[in-house]
Amino acid sequence: MLFVAQSPHTGWILRTLLATVHLPLRAVSIALTAELVWQKLTLLKQSLEQDFGLASGAIAVAGINPHSGEQGYLGDEEVCWLEPLLHRWNALYPAMPTLGPVPPDTLWLTPARAWHHDPQVGQTAYLAMYHDQGLIPVKLLAFEQAVNTTIGLPFVRTSPDHGTAAAIAGRGIADATSMGAAVTWALTLSQHRLEYSRKG
Repeated sequence: MLFVAQSPHTGWILRTLLATVHLPLRAVSIALTAELVWQKLTLLKQSLEQDFGLASGAIAVAGINPHSGEQGYLGDEEVCWLEPLLHRWNALYPAMPTLGPVPPDTLWLTPARAWHHDPQVGQTAYLAMYHDQGLIPVKLLAFEQAVNTTIGLPFVRTSPDHGTAAAIAGRGIADATSMGAAVTWALTLSQHRLEYSRKG
């Protein structure tokens, strides 16, 4: 689940991938492994290249624990495997390096500035470790504009970033902005993917 939105204020594009999706919070720490995070980074790199036409850029990676574990004081996942994984990634892919693990409570300050004021400060993409760590800031910034795209598929798939609004169906009051954005992004991503395959 990669959430994409373009700021109506600055034109900056927010791209947020979730490492885990619809899991109970108690299951997140079990599901999060070095192998899973590496797989998600690989899928994200592939999507940035083929779906967005980006050969380079930085990926900000959220820490798992509060304050990214405080050097093991608040959890040792960052020290034990996440930091070494990011070092390995950066050595292999210097054109698409990772930043982090960034403390989750401050990770979203820079994208908020890029969204509202200065597009130059934002990173190319963000990797959140679990659903609410990524979706609360995405929906706070871009509820009307954000689109969910499933990466790693042989075709482009997009949808609005929110539910069906069944409670207001047929009343003529639903906001279709995200649906329109989903169609627009499907076209954009498909065009990038076509261009990427032609280079291939």
